[in-house]
Amino acid sequence: MANLKNTSDTELTYLINAGVKEAFQEIFERYAGRIYQFSLSYLKNEQDAEELVQDVFLKIWEKRESLDKSKNIKAFIFKVAVNSIYDFIRRKNVENAFRDFSRANFEKQSDNTWHQVIFDEMSDNLETLIKQMPPERQRVFRLSREEGLSNEEIASKLNISKRTAENQLYRATTFLKKHFKADSLFAMLFLYLWCG
Repeated sequence: MANLKNTSDTELTYLINAGVKEAFQEIFERYAGRIYQFSLSYLKNEQDAEELVQDVFLKIWEKRESLDKSKNIKAFIFKVAVNSIYDFIRRKNVENAFRDFSRANFEKQSDNTWHQVIFDEMSDNLETLIKQMPPERQRVFRLSREEGLSNEEIASKLNISKRTAENQLYRATTFLKKHFKADSLFAMLFLYLWCG
């Protein structure tokens, strides 16, 4: 394919939508640096920012067939980046809050390895409960808590009303609070950070 350096973003969007990898590579080259700097300003860690850039553009490629060719792809890329940063910070905050709490409440002999084992076990328990929910409720919860989408964005993505999205999210968090084994301060903190 001819050099795409002078091709407009709009034309590249059409090509990406059609699965043209060279067009995707050109968009990556145009915006990866900006997304990296944008991410770094929030994450304060070069490796995390690099990983986030890869994640953002992977999502763009995975959603290529549903790209709205009438809209600005630059704005879409930054929107995906913002959601990814939100999700990343939320996950980090959950892990960091858990570790801070455990350090403050247990002696040093219970080291970080032990804390990670407990954290992983609670994550597995949460995942098991999520999988017990109806498929649409699972999707709404994951889009909210794992991808950081707003209720409006979830409604649009799943082609449901905002009210339905809110209802499903409420039912999901209520179910998790009821069935998650919050039999320790650790578990209560973990659940609050995910469902609060």
